[in-house]
Amino acid sequence: MKMNGNMKILDKNKQLLFLGDNHGNWNNLLYEVESGNISDANIISVGDLGVGFRPNRDFEQYQSLDKQFKDSNIKFYGIRGNHDDPSAFKGDNRIRLDNFELIEDYSIFEYNSKLIQFIGGAISIDRTMRKVGISYWENEGVVFDKDKLQKVDILVTHTAPSWCFPQTFNEMVYGWARDDAYLLEDLIDERAIMDEIFKNCKPSLHVYGHFHSSWNEEINGCRHRLLSINEIWGLSS
Repeated sequence: MKMNGNMKILDKNKQLLFLGDNHGNWNNLLYEVESGNISDANIISVGDLGVGFRPNRDFEQYQSLDKQFKDSNIKFYGIRGNHDDPSAFKGDNRIRLDNFELIEDYSIFEYNSKLIQFIGGAISIDRTMRKVGISYWENEGVVFDKDKLQKVDILVTHTAPSWCFPQTFNEMVYGWARDDAYLLEDLIDERAIMDEIFKNCKPSLHVYGHFHSSWNEEINGCRHRLLSINEIWGLSS
């Protein structure tokens, strides 16, 4: 991997793969790696890696993953979801190993002459039952920074703009909203923020997670690809 200013340039000779939310369960991905089905790859997670849920064991696990990825010539990158400690993705606390790295919001990568921007974060609908600093972080949501947005080819996020699946709230959301007076308002505001992000980036491909479903649709010239839990998807898929 080369560096061009603040931009990472990914090895174009490696395939580019995307990983759906895994919530700290690496078994599926490691099975694919250890069986030889995945090697020589750049893997990008769309968030919810479970970072921070086991602070005394997380780094040890990431060191082990780093070694396993090295053995298979894999570079792994992850953005933050709503089930990740945001502090591990920025500044001096950001986790950066040789083959396992957490990505700061608004980072730009280049892959095979295509620009990729990364913006993590989302709201936990069950936040009222979680413990702050242990299973919930109050700064979990999307942070809007227009000055850092760029026109890119690929946008990788955890949540999505309002026109993407799901376009409406399901019964589970309404159930949690009964005990969280601001939940629906916050979720609507979040999707509106994503709308603004998208309008500034204008990508031709958008990859995201968070909603635990698999969905693929082209809308107004952009292909939107939602990844389900542990789903692995490549650009040629």
